[in-house]
Amino acid sequence: MRLDEYYKRLGLPSTASSAEVKRAYRRLRATYHPDRNKGRESKVEPVFKRVQEAFEILTGEREPPLDTRPAANDSGRNAKPPQQESSSRQADHSAWSASRRWDAYGSKDRPPMRGANRHHQLHVPLEVALNGGDVPARYESTGICRQCHGASAKYIVKQCSDCGGVGQLADGKRCGGCAGTGRTGSSQWCPTCQSKGLENFWKSDTVKVPPGAWDGQRLVVAGGGHPGPNGGPAGDAIFSVVVVCGSDFHREGLNLTGEIHVDFVTATLGGTFEARILGRELRMTIPPNSQHGSNIRLPALGLSDGAGKQGDLRLHIVLAMHPAAMRLTNEQRQLFQEMFADAARRTASDT
Repeated sequence: MRLDEYYKRLGLPSTASSAEVKRAYRRLRATYHPDRNKGRESKVEPVFKRVQEAFEILTGEREPPLDTRPAANDSGRNAKPPQQESSSRQADHSAWSASRRWDAYGSKDRPPMRGANRHHQLHVPLEVALNGGDVPARYESTGICRQCHGASAKYIVKQCSDCGGVGQLADGKRCGGCAGTGRTGSSQWCPTCQSKGLENFWKSDTVKVPPGAWDGQRLVVAGGGHPGPNGGPAGDAIFSVVVVCGSDFHREGLNLTGEIHVDFVTATLGGTFEARILGRELRMTIPPNSQHGSNIRLPALGLSDGAGKQGDLRLHIVLAMHPAAMRLTNEQRQLFQEMFADAARRTASDT
């Protein structure tokens, strides 16, 4: 059977492309599949098998019979004795297989296409999520094989050296080296990428995180994705933010809770207090007579979400020694004790 017969089974001309073959097969498969023809399985199954066979041969999934050859090469003037005809059939088969493999892996006539994106999680420290900054990321990527430079992924088609690319020999007979196609194929095996032309490797990038980043926010590193077919640009690496809290703070939704160390003088007298918390210089007011464990609420200084809402920063007071306490004289310490003793007597008399 000639190759054009397989094209006819799919209702296509022998010049149809691989994409047209696939479209025709999907359409006929949906029409003649036995599962879609309940009660008529015995009638449609032979047709379905013929369609399946044609598709697998035309796409290279199944080796065609040795007597299969392109119709364009059939000519009465090229008739050969049986021994030569057998050799010619094998040459036809090899050239046709090379053509189908070249079409399957891509050709210079196909436009470059953008590669697919990669998706990863990015664990962002709490301080960076609030204030912005750079976060190192290491993730698996795919690129052109560094061993073969992608060459082994293609079945390389070149001009036939026997006939100079014309498909005929000097005596007018069809060239046996290329089966009259004018092209021959060669390939190489790469153990690094298993002849896929691509290999996986670990890639390191620095991802810029904007201030106020939130869980699930998408950050893009251009060109960090899969390489594009036919020399097209690579896709992007898309990171989904996961905010990570350390041991000093914990979160409840968008609210953050931690501790702040306040000297006992400020806690007793009250007043303005400054501290560096989560990479930010904050000024707050300490109420007079603040106890150990008292809470200070700083609105809209917590985490953010995608809608622009911000949580609060809540700080538990931890009493600490004043830095100047070590410099007090004995007289000052005595006066300090007398002040608290007097305050204790007044408290007792009030009760």
